[in-house]
Amino acid sequence: MKLSDRRLAQRFSLAIPLYIRAWKSPAPEQKVESVNVSECGAYFETDTPPSEGAMMQIRLDMPREVTGDPTVEWRCTGKVMRVQPARFPGTLLGVSVRFDYYEVSRTADSLLALASSGRI
Repeated sequence: MKLSDRRLAQRFSLAIPLYIRAWKSPAPEQKVESVNVSECGAYFETDTPPSEGAMMQIRLDMPREVTGDPTVEWRCTGKVMRVQPARFPGTLLGVSVRFDYYEVSRTADSLLALASSGRI
């Protein structure tokens, strides 16, 4: 197995909303849906894919299934690693993004949930 084929984190087949845009772009976010997601990245399908190697900003509510913690908003910056034909023939292309950086938005509700679970 090539080193580039090894996964750093478990993938979860979850369809969750992702809000994406080119890095530092003033353009509005585009809403897409994940095919799978992990703590290290996401894969989604779109009819307007970014270029391979492009930097993206992604906002999502990272689910408990992935982190083990209550769902919180993540604001990520990542690199498009791959653009390929989607799972099913058609006009969509699959986009794989590796998260290089993320910030977790801790709202009052998420802090309360973390405190009640003993995580903070």
